[in-house]
Amino acid sequence: MTVTTLKPALRSEPNPRAATTFSSLAERLLEGPFRTLVSLHVRASTLAATTEDGDLARLEKLVELRQLARMTTAQMNDFSLELQSLIDDLAAANGKV
Repeated sequence: MTVTTLKPALRSEPNPRAATTFSSLAERLLEGPFRTLVSLHVRASTLAATTEDGDLARLEKLVELRQLARMTTAQMNDFSLELQSLIDDLAAANGKV
């Protein structure tokens, strides 16, 4: 059985201090997790509409979906950490801590 492994091309190491502005976080959200969510949606739609021959082809597509879902989750977690860091920094700068 051959299973395609996806490499997380858009994932980067989390760095809460790297993105310090709202606009940079918004851009990262569009280019990272949202783009991966769109890919996940397209792949899931394709899988649902496909009448592949055999369980092996469906298994490979399910593995691919799982990998995309994991990448999306990791990217959203990284984004959430960066967003929380920005919130904390802004709150501290405005004496709201």
